[in-house]
Amino acid sequence: MTQKYVVFVRNPISMNFSDPSKPVAQIMEVEEDIPTSFFVLSKEDGKLLAQYDAPSFTFFHSVNGYDFQTANGDTTIHIDLCSYDEATIPYREYTLSNVVDPAGPYANGTLTRYELADLNIHQYSLSGAPGRVTVASAIAGTGMELPRISKSASMNPSYRYVYATGGNGESAPGTLVPMGRLSNGLKITQAAFFNSIVKSDWATGKFLRWKPDNGESCPCEPIFIGRPGATEEDDGLVLTIVCDREGTRSVLVAMDGRTLTEVARAYMPQVYGLGPHGTFVEDY
Repeated sequence: MTQKYVVFVRNPISMNFSDPSKPVAQIMEVEEDIPTSFFVLSKEDGKLLAQYDAPSFTFFHSVNGYDFQTANGDTTIHIDLCSYDEATIPYREYTLSNVVDPAGPYANGTLTRYELADLNIHQYSLSGAPGRVTVASAIAGTGMELPRISKSASMNPSYRYVYATGGNGESAPGTLVPMGRLSNGLKITQAAFFNSIVKSDWATGKFLRWKPDNGESCPCEPIFIGRPGATEEDDGLVLTIVCDREGTRSVLVAMDGRTLTEVARAYMPQVYGLGPHGTFVEDY
């Protein structure tokens, strides 16, 4: 979603229901011969304004979006996604059996900025060929998934920072990760579901990485909490939950949003599931 538009991105993935006994992750099929399409709708009246196509790729989570006017007065939209190669279905890797015993190397998403240019032109030519999506920029050198941003950064063309999990499938220090209902089973995992928290900077193309130590592992989706009265986008705390080495309890870790330096932690009385999503509620 941008200031003026809603953008739907269609993954080139279909469902094969020929065998109803299979779980959802196993009936997904990538249609590599079709593009990944971006449909632009007006927030004002809900009408479809334009379609843009990109060479086939898949994605799991979106990051942000915004629209802006170029020097010649045309409208351009940027959509930021954690994208994967065309044949990858990341959902398949997040099954319990694969986390315990990976069938192969995990795929890692790349933080990518897709550009939908010249909306003024394409919105009047829906009957013609779709517009062409280009890659405006990408953060190289690190995989990223489960991205989060500051609330103030939402739909903001000048936003810079993205916090996410990283190192999917990289080595873990032999942590006893709880498996099974009510943590009634333990499994030593050498390949972490995620092994780090990453902060990327669109302005510089660089990133910072925080990794748990003391045998802890599997940091979950980071949540950014802005400091009250803050004027800088990354002035606040980043929260994540990790599992301790023994697999007996989880730890809530707070990091400085600017440096990813740990500033506080709270030990929980039990292990919490490796859930992908969470939020911070300021007021009830």
